[in-house]
Amino acid sequence: MPRSKSAPVYTTITTLPANATVKALIIGIENYQSKARGGLPKVDYARRDAEGFLGALQSIYGDRLKYELMLDDAASYGNLQYTLKGFIQSLDKDDLFIFYYAGHGFHGQGGNRITAWDSHAHSIEETTILLRNVLLDKLQESGCRRALAFVDACAVEFAPLVKSRGVITGFNDKELNAYLSATEYFALYFSCSPTEKSYPSDRLKHGIWTSFLLKALRGEAVEAIGPDRYLTDHGLKDYLRVSVRRYITDEMTLKGSQTPQAVISSSGTFAICEIASPVAPIKASGDLSGVPVFPTEEFFEGVETGKIQSLPGFTKSRHFVPNTVNDAADAFIGQLLAAQIQQELQDYYQSVKRIFGLRSKDVQHESDAGAGSIETEFFRFAVESSQSRSVPSKYRIVRTLELRQAADERRRQQVDETFVGVFDKLVVKTKKDFIDFGTLVDRLEDLSEAHGGAVEDETANERVTYTAEDGTSIVVSVAAGRISVSGRGARSVRQLLNVAHEYRFGLQGPSLLLLGS
Repeated sequence: MPRSKSAPVYTTITTLPANATVKALIIGIENYQSKARGGLPKVDYARRDAEGFLGALQSIYGDRLKYELMLDDAASYGNLQYTLKGFIQSLDKDDLFIFYYAGHGFHGQGGNRITAWDSHAHSIEETTILLRNVLLDKLQESGCRRALAFVDACAVEFAPLVKSRGVITGFNDKELNAYLSATEYFALYFSCSPTEKSYPSDRLKHGIWTSFLLKALRGEAVEAIGPDRYLTDHGLKDYLRVSVRRYITDEMTLKGSQTPQAVISSSGTFAICEIASPVAPIKASGDLSGVPVFPTEEFFEGVETGKIQSLPGFTKSRHFVPNTVNDAADAFIGQLLAAQIQQELQDYYQSVKRIFGLRSKDVQHESDAGAGSIETEFFRFAVESSQSRSVPSKYRIVRTLELRQAADERRRQQVDETFVGVFDKLVVKTKKDFIDFGTLVDRLEDLSEAHGGAVEDETANERVTYTAEDGTSIVVSVAAGRISVSGRGARSVRQLLNVAHEYRFGLQGPSLLLLGS
């Protein structure tokens, strides 16, 4: 992948003091109040964007992070004003303040504005939030001198011809100058330029700009990483500008453009975060050598669930929602999802050929009745749909990726570029009853007492979950012979491998995904 324009070179990089607290206010408004009450158009994936941003911050800052997450109706006009005021009043001089917003925004009477869940389409300026009053002025009064703001919104007219995050006219950066001059460092990142649209992507399941922002924050964008593995203010600016524009050109069938912007003020350059090296050392609580593992299958997994009645083709007058688990429901769900999954696999097929540089004969793919797969010499990707076994009224889509050979960094990057945000678990299947359940619980409780974390055991199911203090979760099912590893905010192959490699298991056979003691 081509590299973005390199960041400016400075003699020093300002980093966050070790004793500083990071305070983040994160807002995602996807569904506004009903149109009958004057509500605004839906903003596709805004909730997922906000939740993904929170997950990235949690991975970066850990216990230093204090946050407030406001989604949909929680972000009403009154709640937004009250929360912003109280949140900013809590800031200390040495804190880093981070603001993220996904929704509709515009430049209107008085300056830059963001919408609330109950903003009214026919009384827009009276029911929206003036950022200068509630954010910029309040930040200046607080004495906080370190701030980052990320705004995934755009400003075009209502009723756009294509899906976008649009409202009226462009955001204006002139009003920021007074505040910028009083800060140690401040950066405001916009998803697009004035008069442009900020597009969502059904493939990425995010706003396109936020998707690339998350890649950079998670350390998945090699081209965004600067000297000493820092993601800097200018490095992020250049990466977003190049990557978003390239994606719009190469992957979207649109006539419009999207050019991210950034307003940055600092005496030099500053580090937004430090990107950890790709190889993670064993952690203090990582000794699981007493847990024998006999690998029989290994894969990455992502599970999507939802209401059956929300699926395309479900008609309330003709169909009914099942209240028991049965084979007929599986077949019905497969029928409803067949076209969607077929298109998904076709899109992945094209991406695999392009990203891996393969020809059609090198990629086998098939789809039938809500299931399918893609196979290459490097991996096998599979999708299966069914009825949820725990909630009969819901469907379940399971996506898995099995590596055919040990993947180097380049192959891992190609996989992550192809399957963006699809997987959140690393799974290893082993022999059933591979360890005595009571013995396993004792060992995990010893680990918890020595290094922190929590253990939750389910004797009836012979399943136990160890959750480390950093959010890593290891679920072991003795009866099923299954071990899964997940990490807070980890949604890529490289991230999941880094999490898993912090632990050493008692491997009793070869493994492509786990490390032995």
